[in-house]
Amino acid sequence: MMLVSLMLTVAMATQAQLGRKIAPKMEKGTSKTYVTTMKKESAGQAAYTVTTEDTYTVTDATADGYVIDVVTTSVNSDAAADNMEAQLELLGQQMVKGVHIQIVTDKDGKAVKIANTDELKQQMMTQGTAAVDKLYKATPAMEQTMPKDMLLGQLKLSLTDENMLKGVTGSSSVLFLNGKTVMTGAQESAVDAQGIKTKRMYFLSGDNITTNASLDMTKDDLKALIIKQVEASLPAEQVAMIKQNIDQLMDSDMLKVDLKETATYEFEADGWLKSIKVETTKENAGQQGKTTTVVTAK
Repeated sequence: MMLVSLMLTVAMATQAQLGRKIAPKMEKGTSKTYVTTMKKESAGQAAYTVTTEDTYTVTDATADGYVIDVVTTSVNSDAAADNMEAQLELLGQQMVKGVHIQIVTDKDGKAVKIANTDELKQQMMTQGTAAVDKLYKATPAMEQTMPKDMLLGQLKLSLTDENMLKGVTGSSSVLFLNGKTVMTGAQESAVDAQGIKTKRMYFLSGDNITTNASLDMTKDDLKALIIKQVEASLPAEQVAMIKQNIDQLMDSDMLKVDLKETATYEFEADGWLKSIKVETTKENAGQQGKTTTVVTAK
């Protein structure tokens, strides 16, 4: 029994050292559907949830990998109509509802690029404009907080090829781990579509993988990010005021930014994700919030 126990310990230690390669079984015609429920809680605001259903279909096998068609077939939420944060969150989902995203992957299923970006940008702006028009008609007071043209301008600027790829490969994405060799204690740095830099650590836990991530930005990094964000969202006179006082504001924690994330990934026998759970806590300019995202294979 002692020998068996020792052999198991050595085997587990060897597995942790060698790592686990994530490469789900891919073949033309494979189709997987996932239900994603995101619950967002912010201080001083009512919690709300957004539920989407997404279908991933392998439409082609190439010499270098595969093409995966991803489409969001439904979007539902219990968010109040006057909750601006929630409505802006929904806007992002409504922009992609029914839009087919053609993701090119390598042999391991790692997303390399999006094949139809030009078509997507046009479709997403059309749907986004319609959603914004509907939102501002239902909540006229939003025009005073953020002019409609400014919001549409931000949406258009955000639709870069790089941001679109990051949008379908984030930590709550079914494709996030594909192509990675995961080892306990391994670390990696990443930058999301908003410019937030994080450092993530991986752990093998039986058949599951867990990760911990935290903010990895210096004061100068944060300053540059804040200035970039306010330049895109505020009038010139307010931008100038913030630039003039940004060091004082940051020293007083009025512009403090922090982020922590934990995630758990569970796999099917064929290597596709069975479930994902991601918990993220954020602090931004004194506002704290928690987002819990659960993805489940249907």
